[in-house]
Amino acid sequence: LLRGLTQDKQGYIWFGGTGVFRYDGYQVKTYKNDPSNSNSLGSNTIESIYAGKNGIIWIGTKGYGLDRLDPSTGIFTHYRKDVIQKSSLIHNKVTAIFEDHDGVLWVGTHGGLDRFDERTGNFIHYTNIPGDSSSLSCNQVRTIYEDRQGTLWVGTGSPFNNDDSGPDEGGLNRLDKRTGKFSRFMHDPKDPQSLINNKVGAIFEDSRGVFWVGTADDGLHTMDRNNG
Repeated sequence: LLRGLTQDKQGYIWFGGTGVFRYDGYQVKTYKNDPSNSNSLGSNTIESIYAGKNGIIWIGTKGYGLDRLDPSTGIFTHYRKDVIQKSSLIHNKVTAIFEDHDGVLWVGTHGGLDRFDERTGNFIHYTNIPGDSSSLSCNQVRTIYEDRQGTLWVGTGSPFNNDDSGPDEGGLNRLDKRTGKFSRFMHDPKDPQSLINNKVGAIFEDSRGVFWVGTADDGLHTMDRNNG
């Protein structure tokens, strides 16, 4: 099962599945977990993968946190949730990874959204706060995207029954990086121009500047970002 696909600046194709694989157009190089080697891949069950601008490959695992691979050395560095260290990764299921135009790494998990400070190794958390409509709408992050205006968008809500996500949980979120507050866009049964479904799994701005949002329940939308 393919889970994540990315291309690095050298043109290599990376994808996850039962391990991490690099394809150079001719052959595949495989990276696997080796229990006797702490510098190997943390887990063979991959959820997401992303090639950073500096050549680093980031891997999200299902239950074993975030891995950083330096392809020049083949060494993996592990970032995992530590119940004592509050600035550690917020959750060990990492479903989305994205580097914005400022070089900031954003990590989506099933415990919320994290902003990673690679210099200190600390994570800044953005989570759903009950009763606060300016917080993240749902802690199950599925996709992260930055549009040409530099705005960060976060799609949330798992459509899978075994992920403990309620049928109405999810939503599209727009982050104000300056304040750390979110604007939510949710399904409203009384508004035919709202999202068809709150399970947001895809976000994309095309070459003409049209903003697309994909959800569950046959939901493909174009969005007017000025009026929501």
